[in-house]
Amino acid sequence: MKALYELILLKCNQKKNKYYLYLISFFESIIFPLPTDIFIIPFVLANKKNYLHIALMTTIFSVLGGCFSFFIGLLLWDQANLFFLEYYPSISAKLNSFILQFKEYGIALILIGGFSPFPFKVTCFASGIMSLNFALFILLSFISRGLRFFLVCYLFYKFQEKANELIPKYIGTLSLIFIVILLLYFFL
Repeated sequence: MKALYELILLKCNQKKNKYYLYLISFFESIIFPLPTDIFIIPFVLANKKNYLHIALMTTIFSVLGGCFSFFIGLLLWDQANLFFLEYYPSISAKLNSFILQFKEYGIALILIGGFSPFPFKVTCFASGIMSLNFALFILLSFISRGLRFFLVCYLFYKFQEKANELIPKYIGTLSLIFIVILLLYFFL
């Protein structure tokens, strides 16, 4: 992990460096195991004046990767469901029941999954499985991912090194507050 972080820091100072961040953001929404936020930090610190551009482009590429995951879930679920229907009909019935129950909460799923530390790729894949409205998925993904990345970029722009101490310490609390507000809104 440390070697990977040092490599990213090295790339931050090279020409056309932001492309690495955008690729990471794209693949993080599909398969990459580490959150994009930890890669945004050195890029913002190395290019403080461009923090808004970094946040915007990171959001765009994250949502594009999320769209790819959405379609994987949408297209592969039918094939997987056929397998479950044939060999494990009780599991298929339970999975389909689960999907129908949680389809009505898809909006909350996208907003929470896009902003919180919960892996965005899971949110996107599940949204595809649930066949959520794709235009709504894109809009809510832009909102939730944008809020997250703009917040991280702004805090590192504004507070620079001090933010390096605050973000890891309080991101869970901030995410929890956001999730509680969303849950209160949708369930009350």
